Amino acid sequence: MNMNMNMKYIILSFVVLFFTSCNKWLDVTTKDMVLEDQQFSSEDNINSATNGLYREMMSTSLYGGNLSQTTIEVMGHFYTYPNSQPSEGNQSIPFYMLGTFNYTHDAVKGNFSNIWSSAYAVLLHINNYIKNVEQSTATMSDAHKKILLGEAYGLRAYIHFDLFRLFGPVYGEKTDAKILPYNNSADVTLNHTNYEQTEYSSADEYIQLLKQDIATAEGLLAANDPIVTDPSGDGNITNTLPSDNFYQNRNRRMNYYAVKGLEARVLQYIGDDVNAAAAAKVITDQVGSVFKWVDPSSVVSNSNYIFFSEVIFGVSNINMALNANTWYAGTILGTSYLVDYNNLVKNILGYAGNDLSSMLDIRSKQWMTSNAMPDPLGYSNNGTFRSRKYFSTSTQVPAANNLQVLIRISEMYYIQAEAALKAGNRQQAIDLLNTVLRNRALTDQYFLTTGQSDAEIQAHIEQEYYREFFGEGQAFFFHKRLVSPQMFSGNGEGSVAVSPDNYVVPIPDSETNI
Repeated sequence: MNMNMNMKYIILSFVVLFFTSCNKWLDVTTKDMVLEDQQFSSEDNINSATNGLYREMMSTSLYGGNLSQTTIEVMGHFYTYPNSQPSEGNQSIPFYMLGTFNYTHDAVKGNFSNIWSSAYAVLLHINNYIKNVEQSTATMSDAHKKILLGEAYGLRAYIHFDLFRLFGPVYGEKTDAKILPYNNSADVTLNHTNYEQTEYSSADEYIQLLKQDIATAEGLLAANDPIVTDPSGDGNITNTLPSDNFYQNRNRRMNYYAVKGLEARVLQYIGDDVNAAAAAKVITDQVGSVFKWVDPSSVVSNSNYIFFSEVIFGVSNINMALNANTWYAGTILGTSYLVDYNNLVKNILGYAGNDLSSMLDIRSKQWMTSNAMPDPLGYSNNGTFRSRKYFSTSTQVPAANNLQVLIRISEMYYIQAEAALKAGNRQQAIDLLNTVLRNRALTDQYFLTTGQSDAEIQAHIEQEYYREFFGEGQAFFFHKRLVSPQMFSGNGEGSVAVSPDNYVVPIPDSETNI
């Protein structure tokens, strides 16, 4: 890992970030402020260190913003942006640059630099955590120790995969060139001549290391994670947040099924559709027991727009409501993350009519008219929408509050459907996709049929990624995996052309400049 900073700062930040986390649910408490030599001396302190890793992930540089609700979703053309380049200094410049895939403009370079530096800082802390937990003599059960190590290996794989999807090549165009560092060591390697050749991995090497971490995580969790061993007891996913059970509501941390979901994502990304589908099926086989489809009739009344019982993996973000108010509630179009009327109603939800209020699809109920006024640059003149997904507080499902969703069950159906379609089993693909539609309150007239072509079914899957995963950072990566030649325009009806180069973000200058 490239660390152009003072070593004392690295060590200090490791201590502070771990132990300004919470004992149970990521609230900051003074009892978590412990000395460095006590970090891994007790199970409680190890639990606090565990929460510290998740809290780091939820910074706005990573999954609390750039890799979930903000930067990556502008790149995926969820949000509107100007039709033409604004003058330098205009407040909407970042939206325009991201929407037109200009990743090197000064207005957005910092976004990617922050992703890079923050991600590798968290990875360093994960590696230190793994080393110290493995060596710890703290009194704790073997099962608990393996669960926590499994979580850490899973998180290391999860973050590395998103770095690969963002900064790595289009997978079908990979070469033997060194592309990215896979950081699985607690040691800090300072930048030096030939750094890339000695510390970076090729695409194939990187994916192999990623698979190894996934396998390690799965091996640690399979026989120990209560979501597997006791899904109706300690591993039960409940609507409440128990204060005395560190291992309940396992979908709010990395867990066995989250590792299988990540495995399915990775294998699909590299073109191993058969094994991706097999990994995804491990999860869909648990729908109805471990995971449950949300009741569409309760979504609005319960303000449960994240569909909590369907979440495989999410992380608590104590700044969720504050960030949402900053990003979505503004009156200035050029500074708010808002969805264009035509993009939402005609591109994303186009199969269901033009009137949001009368749409059956329960996913449409999250959308409300934004506060933004028309922009002088003349885009999105028909209006914009914002989502209730991250504003709403549920008294009936408190476990859903402030939760950043990262993997959900519907994606596992889509992964299997794509695999079936490629294998020539159109009926199986249709059945899987209609299962999702049925559980979104849609009726037979909206279901897919065998009369539709493979291209139409694939186009439906594209729309589903937008309908399902708003603010979860998946749409852009969906297109990169497929090297889609087009993408929804983002600022109106229809699509815009995308080239393969548009899918690769350059490695930040802070990493490449010695």
